[in-house]
Amino acid sequence: MPQSWGVSVRDLLVTGTDTGVGKTVIAASLVMALRARGVRALGFKPAETGSDANEDTDSERLARASGERIALASPLLQLSERLAPAVAADRAGTVLNPEDVESRIEQLRKAGYTLVIEGAGGVMVPVAWDYTVLDLAERCDLDAIVVARAGLGALNHVALTVLMLQSRHIAVRGIVLNGRGVAPDLAESTNPSALARMLPGLRIVEAPHQGSGDVIAATAAIVDRLL
Repeated sequence: MPQSWGVSVRDLLVTGTDTGVGKTVIAASLVMALRARGVRALGFKPAETGSDANEDTDSERLARASGERIALASPLLQLSERLAPAVAADRAGTVLNPEDVESRIEQLRKAGYTLVIEGAGGVMVPVAWDYTVLDLAERCDLDAIVVARAGLGALNHVALTVLMLQSRHIAVRGIVLNGRGVAPDLAESTNPSALARMLPGLRIVEAPHQGSGDVIAATAAIVDRLL
């Protein structure tokens, strides 16, 4: 790991076309790829729901990829129910203030980190009421990387997500089609070229399903092409 950090890049939002598309693996892989390039990158997930005491949380996986654990990178909201953050917060009788999220991001930036911020679900998911993942990306001036399932349905979901991001003038750095099978089905085989025709100029990479081993390290070599 580099001992002298002299490289910086724009902060990234890793967002999905849906929940369960593998955002955490891709976000952690991007952190690892950036650090290998000499960037002092740090993963941060402001709102984490669906936390299970018996499993690694998303924030723990991001911290391992970052190579350091700091209190500022802990989630501001961490709840067990697998729901959109605003809904989970309502049910828990709490609230996540957007100003607190933005203040934390600014603190991490002032500490010298390049941030890889993992969103919650897709871009229109409410982190707080009247404050979506899309709002977060716009107000914090983030570039976006969109993660989608590799198979059927990806074309519509990716196109809609990109359209929403571009409507707010948020730069889309690339698309990750995640979880392609060892023997790709027809949709998995044709989606990359179809998306290239639908969204010309956007970089598209495929991250195959990793059955075993260090999934994040293996994926880092793939997502490095988006940096």
